[in-house]
Amino acid sequence: MTWASHIIVGSATAKVFGLNYILTTLGAILPDLAEMITPKRVQHRGITHSIALWLASLVLLWSTPIRDCLLGVVIGHLFMDSLTVMGVPILDENSRRITILGGRIRTASAGEFAISGIIAFVAFVMLGSFTLDASRRDWRALHDKRVIDRKEYYDNRFKVF
Repeated sequence: MTWASHIIVGSATAKVFGLNYILTTLGAILPDLAEMITPKRVQHRGITHSIALWLASLVLLWSTPIRDCLLGVVIGHLFMDSLTVMGVPILDENSRRITILGGRIRTASAGEFAISGIIAFVAFVMLGSFTLDASRRDWRALHDKRVIDRKEYYDNRFKVF
């Protein structure tokens, strides 16, 4: 999948689940960034795309702000890559690969952009203002209900950590 699709699905994930947009969208491209910055060149969709590694990290770091980033990795990146012919590895480049729907989507194809577009449409248009506020950090709603004051709203609305 292309970075555009990962970013679209990452931001849709943040919207639906009420997560931090910056962290979730960063997470959606993190496996590919990790490949680019590693000192020793690693194989594409190898250890940086490991389902076991990222799910274990998500479980271990669930109660931290990093959870939003890891959800971006799992949903915005690994789920989307699992739709492709190559799929994603369970552990590393030599392990079994998992594909969803038979891995029929090719990278940069019309199918990739159609799926990304449908996910974005559902998240932003059909669900609209609906969010599953899993993090309980909906600062705007708290401000609108006068639970917090204006200063607290402005201090916290863009916090990453």
